Amino acid sequence: MKQKFKKRALAVISAAVILPLISMTACRSQKDVSSSDGYVSSAPVVSAEEPADNGIRLVISSPAQNTVSVTQPEFTFSGTSDPEEPLTVNGQAVERGADGSFTYQVSLNVGKNAFTFEHKDDTAVYTVTYRYVIIESFSPSGAQSYPSGSTVVVSASARKDSAVKASFNGQTVDMKQAAGTEDENSEFVTYNGLFRLPSNNVNNLDLGKITYTASHDGKSESFTSGKITCKKSDIIVDYDPNATPTGGKYINVGSGYIAEIVEYNAETFDGNVTDASISSGSVDWSRPTNNYLPQGTVDYCATSYVSYKDINYVTLRAGYRVYLEREDKPYTESKPVVKQYIGTLPDHNEIGAASLENNGSHTVLTLDTMWKAPFYFDILPQSYSNPSVQDYSVGAVTYNYIDITFCYATKFTDEIAVPEDNPLFSSAKIIENKNADGTKTRDYTLRLYLKKQGAFYGWDSYYNDNGQLCFEFLNPKEVTEADNEYGTDLNGAKILIDVGHGGIDIGAPGPDSKNHNEAVQNLNLAFKIKAELEKAGAQVYMTRTDNSTSSTDTKIKLLKQIKPDYCIAVHHNSSTSSNPNGFGSYYFDAFSKKAAEYVYSATKSLCGDIYTKNHDRYEPFNLQWHLYFMARVTNCPVVLTENGYISNNHDYENIVSEESNLKKAKAITLGIVNYFNSIQ
Repeated sequence: MKQKFKKRALAVISAAVILPLISMTACRSQKDVSSSDGYVSSAPVVSAEEPADNGIRLVISSPAQNTVSVTQPEFTFSGTSDPEEPLTVNGQAVERGADGSFTYQVSLNVGKNAFTFEHKDDTAVYTVTYRYVIIESFSPSGAQSYPSGSTVVVSASARKDSAVKASFNGQTVDMKQAAGTEDENSEFVTYNGLFRLPSNNVNNLDLGKITYTASHDGKSESFTSGKITCKKSDIIVDYDPNATPTGGKYINVGSGYIAEIVEYNAETFDGNVTDASISSGSVDWSRPTNNYLPQGTVDYCATSYVSYKDINYVTLRAGYRVYLEREDKPYTESKPVVKQYIGTLPDHNEIGAASLENNGSHTVLTLDTMWKAPFYFDILPQSYSNPSVQDYSVGAVTYNYIDITFCYATKFTDEIAVPEDNPLFSSAKIIENKNADGTKTRDYTLRLYLKKQGAFYGWDSYYNDNGQLCFEFLNPKEVTEADNEYGTDLNGAKILIDVGHGGIDIGAPGPDSKNHNEAVQNLNLAFKIKAELEKAGAQVYMTRTDNSTSSTDTKIKLLKQIKPDYCIAVHHNSSTSSNPNGFGSYYFDAFSKKAAEYVYSATKSLCGDIYTKNHDRYEPFNLQWHLYFMARVTNCPVVLTENGYISNNHDYENIVSEESNLKKAKAITLGIVNYFNSIQ
């Protein structure tokens, strides 16, 4: 599956690259056989004692070329062959599936490693060069231009326990290992450092190149970036201290330069960039404690950027950072997230309660605002396992209210009356926030108390046609008992199946990258889940129903249009090692944890025989927090599933088995049904 790990040079060709089907057929000595009409046939002569060749040849689907350079000590070949005939690599027999498919992992020596595949009269020779590198990659690498005063985060992927430095513009910094970047399958981790560019310069400044140096185990190497240019200051901002409120998350970015959210929403990141946040790697962390801001939101912003791995972030006065641009993956074209311009905003905001209504599927809160200022959205009180290393796993679900804090608000008029029959909230409270010394902080908080601890199911925000700020909260879907296989009628519950990858993005390549890659297998399993959910009475949608490209924007816009009660994402896993196997159920927001837990439990109960091949070495069933893009959507509970490892022979046999897929689909459906029953 694409986009699961940070970028690094892998020992196996990336799952995001479409691999051509390459048949490695050796030259054979054949006699030309003349046909009766005089034409010459190149068909081989088959003796009476030998069985006829069934035509199945040796096909190596990964790697795509015969010569490969890698930076990992292990490498995996995959392909297909005739199961009736032996297959050897350097004289050693290769274990294969019943259909002749195989994944073959080898350990590499430093330098060139030759591997000769022999099957029937086919011979294929591959050379894999293992280069013991210290610095695997670095950023920025090419020539870059940054606005005056920008903060540039330099990053390098280097071997664990290396001493890594970066030198630039007369400064040298010791780069620190970023927290949470260790991977047991990789020798490399991420190191970060920070440089601040000159500010208020009247001309463009050529600052030279960044030099990255690392030493490890008595060896060292260096690389340099392209030329770094600091652009002249075109905008003079009035840094009026009175423009920035005290307390809270506010940052003094000046009062003359405005950022406006121009895409349908914008993910937010922590605004303060410190040496500590750089060394931890948290400058780029997605967190469930940071909310999305809707299209139309405006705030004062810094004239310079925070730049990390060639991504530019805009810092807002409210204490957030947002992308300047982002990619709609798998497409690489950048799309604007914000536009910036010179202007003036009101010196305060005012909030008025317009309505709180239950429209059946959602509870909608509508507010009048003086202008479209940012806000903070918090689900409280809730603790997480270890936020300092970007682990937001949830143990006990403890939240019982929702806080919405309106930045710069000095007035909140009208009360919010919650009807007794509202399925979500019991009451509302308006809080005027103050600093520790009793002074006002220039913001108000609206606290919405839940009727039941943990009983929250998703939310979205937007500005309506009248310019009012709307919060849309998902109500729990009512289900009833039924005389069917699952004992439940889902009563038309809207369920979106996100079918991972597709089109130009094949995901993890299988032995036959065209017919058995992840994108194909995801769709096959998704159709079965759809059929089972419909048996239980659900109204089911899919992000794709054929082998078409489904980008992140396409998926999220569809979800926002459908407004489902639940979203299940279907994927299959892969590894550079052929050993890991098993099933994973993943969540991002605390309110999605219960949904992921039920899918995990049902799959563990019903599919034990499918996933327990290597249970002595690997846990075959996992319930985990993860920051997968689709899982970060807040509109409804989102569960992302990894339904086995394509890179593992045992899992792969079940991935292509119709019987196993039906069993997986029934387990996932049971988990979804059990979730809906739990929220009644």
